[in-house]
Amino acid sequence: GQPGRRRQRWWCRPGSGGRHRFAEVLPRIVDVTVSGRVCEECTTRLEPWEGQPAPRLYGFTAKQVAKALVLVAGGASYRATAALIRRDAGRELGTAARTDRAGRPLAAPNQHGQLVSDWVEVFGPVIWASYAPTSWPAAVLLDEDEFRFCRPGAARGVLAFVVLAAVGYTRQGVPFVAAIEAVPRCTVPAWQAFLSRLDGTPELIVTDGGLARRAAGRVWPLPGEPQTPELRRCEWHLARNITESLPRDVQHDSDDPIHHLIARAQYSPSAWQVLHDEIDSRADAGGYLAAVKVVSANDTLVRSQIATRALQGPHSTGPLEQFLHHLDATIGDRAARLTNKTRTDALLKLLAAQRNGWVNETAWAERIREHLLARRGRAPDQRQHTDPAAEPSLRAPLPRPAI
Repeated sequence: GQPGRRRQRWWCRPGSGGRHRFAEVLPRIVDVTVSGRVCEECTTRLEPWEGQPAPRLYGFTAKQVAKALVLVAGGASYRATAALIRRDAGRELGTAARTDRAGRPLAAPNQHGQLVSDWVEVFGPVIWASYAPTSWPAAVLLDEDEFRFCRPGAARGVLAFVVLAAVGYTRQGVPFVAAIEAVPRCTVPAWQAFLSRLDGTPELIVTDGGLARRAAGRVWPLPGEPQTPELRRCEWHLARNITESLPRDVQHDSDDPIHHLIARAQYSPSAWQVLHDEIDSRADAGGYLAAVKVVSANDTLVRSQIATRALQGPHSTGPLEQFLHHLDATIGDRAARLTNKTRTDALLKLLAAQRNGWVNETAWAERIREHLLARRGRAPDQRQHTDPAAEPSLRAPLPRPAI
C-alpha cells in the first residue's frame, strides 16, 4: 500500500494447495501515546502494522467507537464525545469557534457531533441486540413520556416526540428496560406496533391505564395462545388519582388520617371498604364529590385487583417512571434537535443499556469487531435513514386547517 496506508500481509501455505497472500479482514490502526508507538494499556512497543482493529474505510478503531458509545450511553453529548475521541486518536480538527453567514455561532470543527451520531446510528442497534430480549418477559410495565421544547406563544411548549417504554424483570426480580422507542405521537396504533416488536405474550402487564392498556388488550394474547395476560392498573397512580380528588386543603395536610387509609386501601377488601366509607361519610358534609366519583368509578377494578394481588408484585410502574425521569434529565434539553426517528431510537437504546447495567467498553468493542468480521470488515452504510428537510420522521404532521 501507499505510505501511511500499508497493511501487514501474510502467507497462507495450506497442505493441499498452493500458497497465497492475504491481509486481515479488519485493518489495524495504531492507537498509541504521543511519546511513541507504544500501547497505552500494556506498554508494548508496536510495529508499524500493529494496532487496534478498525472497520474498513474508517479512520477510528472499533475500540474508539465502543468508547464513544459508552460515553453517549452515560449521557455525554455528541459534540463533547466527538472532541474527546478525536483527541485520543490524534486526529483533532480546528478548535476555534466559528460563525455562519448570518453571524450565528457554530461549534468548532473538533466538536462537530456528526461523527458520533453516525456511530450511534450504525452500532447502537448492534449493541442493543447483543443484550436485549427477543421475547416479552413474564411481567411487563408499560408507560410513555412526552418530550417538549419551548416556543414563544406555546404555554406548554411544543411536542417533540413521545417515548414508549417497557420494563421487564430478570429471574432474580431485577427490573430492566426490555424495549424502548420514540414515536411522533402517542396513539393506540403506535402502542400496538410497539408491543408487536417482541415475540410471545407476558403473563402480567402493569400500566397507568390509558392507551397502553387498550393496546395491550388488542395485541395479547397472540393467535393460538390460550392464556390471556393479567392487566393491572398501577396502584401508585390509582392512589394519586384518589388523593388529587380530595379537597385542596386536605391534599396538603399530611396529618389527615385519610392519607394513611389511601396508602393501605389496595392491600385488602376491608381496607378498601374503610376508605370508601370514610369518603362517603365526609361527603355528607360537602366538598368530597370528586373523591366519591373517583372511588366509585374504580371500585370494581380495585376489588378485582385485590382478589388476585400477588405479594411479590409488581404492583406499580415505579421502576419505569424512574427511568423516564432519568431520560428527561439526560436528553430533555435536546428534544428539539432530535428529529430523526432511527437515530433517536438508537440513542434511547444506549441510554437504556446504561440503565440496565450493560455498559462495558471492552465487551462492546469485541461485539463491534464480531459484527464487522461477519460482514468482511465493512460497517453498515451510514446515513441511510435521513429525512427530507421539511418532513422529519419524528415530528407529527400538523393538522390541516379547516376550510
